Amino acid sequence: MAIADKSPGFPETRWSVIARLTSADSGISHRALSTLCETYWYPIYAYFRRSGKSAHDAEDLTQGLFARLVDRELLASADPDKGRLRTFLLTCARHFMTDAWHRETAAKRGGGETLQSFDPQLAEQRYVQETADQMSPDRLYQRRWAMAVLETSLEKLASAHSTTPEQRELFEALRPFLGFGETLSARYEDIAEQMQIPVGTLKNKVFRLRQQWRELLFEQVGQTLENPDPDSIRAELQELLGAV
Repeated sequence: MAIADKSPGFPETRWSVIARLTSADSGISHRALSTLCETYWYPIYAYFRRSGKSAHDAEDLTQGLFARLVDRELLASADPDKGRLRTFLLTCARHFMTDAWHRETAAKRGGGETLQSFDPQLAEQRYVQETADQMSPDRLYQRRWAMAVLETSLEKLASAHSTTPEQRELFEALRPFLGFGETLSARYEDIAEQMQIPVGTLKNKVFRLRQQWRELLFEQVGQTLENPDPDSIRAELQELLGAV
């Protein structure tokens, strides 16, 4: 099963989504906005909250920032490091937060329209679970961006291995052995006996899952770089994992 394109570049990048934000076709720009928001809204929300904004203000700022990304003025004024989408959006967030325009956000954003991909209640539930540390807004943003990349790629891996109930059951049994977001409470031997699979076969399946997840991570990270190549993807992935 082909999970990811192993070529130096990828056919679709989040930078191409950025380009579609300013499309004259409102349908195209709205779909692009939803695509961007559904993965990266929480790092932005966490950044605003850690910067001292209330839950209500962070909600308004997050909604307003994503809605205003269709504004060419904001895209131009951010002057980001064009190589990394996460740097670009962080720069946009900084500019937007200090811009007096945001005081009118609640009244102006899309004529009262809200982004369906953004759930403010879930956002605040997630934020109150953040550790009470001295992590800066920028640092928290980088960490949550890294987690979003990991979680999105893992969701894609799960989807690829859930076409039948039997596949889904096996994936859920093996998921803790991938080493992210799960507590390992069983041994290979326990799962092998439970699933009636030889231990060696089970270990091979875990090995292949890890390989496929790595390919998905490369694909996901490549989508956030303007010119993805194996070296730049590896460097970005290493930096992201260092933030977790």
